[in-house]
Amino acid sequence: MNEADIQSIALFFYFALLDDKKAIEASTQALAVCLDKKKRNPELKNSVALVSATKAVWDKFKVRVARGRPNTSVESGWLVPEGVDLGPWREFQKTASEDELLTVIWSKILKIDDQDISEGLGITSGTIRYRLGRSLRKLGTMTQGVSKQKHGAAGK
Repeated sequence: MNEADIQSIALFFYFALLDDKKAIEASTQALAVCLDKKKRNPELKNSVALVSATKAVWDKFKVRVARGRPNTSVESGWLVPEGVDLGPWREFQKTASEDELLTVIWSKILKIDDQDISEGLGITSGTIRYRLGRSLRKLGTMTQGVSKQKHGAAGK
């Protein structure tokens, strides 16, 4: 595992949980799981181990999270650039299925190849592409709504 993999694990849980403290805790656990997977199978690609580990730890944490309701603080070190609106992401978190949410994070935020995601989850890459397409349509609809509101086109 390299620095980029560790950063990817942290970003995964930041966007999946939107809770600073839980993201740090989950990232620490996922890193340990990931390192263990690589130790048992050194030939395993880092991205495949990362997907598998983040999914396993996500399954433990998801019941402790109110999706779409962020709990972040400046002290934790998670800084969102000024002007970035997480509103559509929060709304997406509330309405998307778990599969859609996680697939978007792995594929579009972390830039993990669909084949590696499918291998890490033990499902077909066609299923990944289907989930991704469905989730991007949802997210696109939400961002269009925000864009219209910001530009005064809402209700016209």
